[in-house]
Amino acid sequence: MFKRLVQLFLLFFLAAAGVLAWFAWYVSTPLLIPVGGEEPASSPVAGSLVMEPVEAVSSDGTAIEGYLVSPGRPEALSPRQSRVRDTLKLRGKMPHLEAKPELVVIAASWNEGVESSLPLAEGLAGAGYTSLIWNPRGKNNTRQFCTYGLREYADVTALLDAVSRKQGGLPPVAAVGQGFGAAVLLKAASEDPRIRCMVSMDCFPSLKTVAVREMEQDWGKPLCYAAYWLLDAGVDWRAGFSTFDVAPVDDALKLDYPVMVVCTNQYFFSTLEDCLSIYDSLKNEKKQLYESIREGEPYGTRERTFLHSIEGKKGEKFEKIYKVNVYAGDDELQAGIAEWIHENTRMPMPRVLPHESYSAPVTGTAPSGS
Repeated sequence: MFKRLVQLFLLFFLAAAGVLAWFAWYVSTPLLIPVGGEEPASSPVAGSLVMEPVEAVSSDGTAIEGYLVSPGRPEALSPRQSRVRDTLKLRGKMPHLEAKPELVVIAASWNEGVESSLPLAEGLAGAGYTSLIWNPRGKNNTRQFCTYGLREYADVTALLDAVSRKQGGLPPVAAVGQGFGAAVLLKAASEDPRIRCMVSMDCFPSLKTVAVREMEQDWGKPLCYAAYWLLDAGVDWRAGFSTFDVAPVDDALKLDYPVMVVCTNQYFFSTLEDCLSIYDSLKNEKKQLYESIREGEPYGTRERTFLHSIEGKKGEKFEKIYKVNVYAGDDELQAGIAEWIHENTRMPMPRVLPHESYSAPVTGTAPSGS
């Protein structure tokens, strides 16, 4: 009888362990392999862009491929480029819209890096900027899991090195990231001093914050912490990192140059309060906060104040008033981004003094062939 009970206990233990392992795998999959999202954007008008391939090898040995996206023929502007140019002309803050020397690194999604970054690159090309976009999954989707910048950030240094070798040097560099891309570029910008200013769109303060918040909505407070523990265990088991390791808010603390923080209200993982966490972490006084116009606000609203209230652990309340710049539509946002880059890439290179030197992560050249 006792032997039978021991056998039943072992069977129950193995079954429970199997269920927990399966659940850890199940809940970690959407986090490690983020796919889907918005519908692919329409292809740019032929001749409106010039796309030149760039290849490199990241510090983890992954071959990566990207493109330098430059303005095309002036007579072949796409509708998006024409709208951005018209908006810039009305605002009158940029002296000319011809080709400019600055380079803009753009990152949006992990799964479809080039496709998701192309609309931003297209709009900025209308203002005369050349952009660098790439596939964070690696060449032929080599990377199995997304690490939200922990490994992908080194792609930026490798690609900038490749462009520098190709062109015999680098122009001033700006960075524009959205969602996953913002997390990657905040990490890259905190490590690579060649980036002189940044636009962070829809970034989350930490991966743990997003995971717990979503699980609390799905599972409720009693169960969300156990589910989160299994999710984090699954991430560590499969990809070798913890959600605690991904904290763009900590990377923002290391930045000492101008950053434009934007909340588009398009994504569940980034609220205005999340963007405020990034904004408050920035040390440089030259920072600005933007949000899309809200339903019911009069058209033409340019700014508003936002009262942010935080409740402490002992029930005390802290309040802070923020000035929020308001934009209406993607074209106005891209025009604002172009102006921000124009105003801030001409500043001296930050954080590297004459007696110091910059040591980049070990990178290589992408293997030739397919």
